[in-house]
Amino acid sequence: MKFGLIPVKDLSKAKERLKPILSQDKRTDLAYMMLKDVLIAFKGSKLIDKTFVVTLDPDVVIIAAELGIDVIDESEQLGESASVDYATSVCMRQGASSVLVIPGDAPLVTSDDIDSILEKDNLINSVILVPSRDEMGTNAILRNPPDSIKSQFGHNSFIKHLEDARNKSLSVKIIKNPRIALDIDEPGDLKLFASKPNNTNTYKELESMGIISNLATVK
Repeated sequence: MKFGLIPVKDLSKAKERLKPILSQDKRTDLAYMMLKDVLIAFKGSKLIDKTFVVTLDPDVVIIAAELGIDVIDESEQLGESASVDYATSVCMRQGASSVLVIPGDAPLVTSDDIDSILEKDNLINSVILVPSRDEMGTNAILRNPPDSIKSQFGHNSFIKHLEDARNKSLSVKIIKNPRIALDIDEPGDLKLFASKPNNTNTYKELESMGIISNLATVK
């Protein structure tokens, strides 16, 4: 079975790198809307068998419940990689043959994007990677089996995942997808996202904040 997994930290302290242009309250609200867009994309997938959010944020639990998405609760978070590997073990106990991980801050991802990755999941001992825009981060990773390599999210994670998979002689596919690649961490990311109007909850939230026009001046 094909499982989806979205790791989410405590969003009350989210997106520190957006501090120059957004207050913490606005950063948190924006983070929840980005997450909602990602969850909706997973919910609409035709090929996913089950989707989980792994988190300790109670408000994330509420959002997931509203969308009918199950939650793997954490009592503490030791980092994104530890959260993903813990949740992956839970997925495997529930019968997952592969697990697709996408972060909750890639609001342009669509259900078709997710299915385009899952339809290529046809080989055991394989890894599928979608890099970030700078091709240093990992914005999506599908592992078959789910524990074929450990998670190494953070600086230069794309290269780390790629090298680990090759060192273990796993089949590797690299997919470049501009929607998944755009995760919003910095003012420049937000400016790029806002430069192309769209129907996401994230864009609507930015409009309600009244900052779309202001982003045009952000460097």
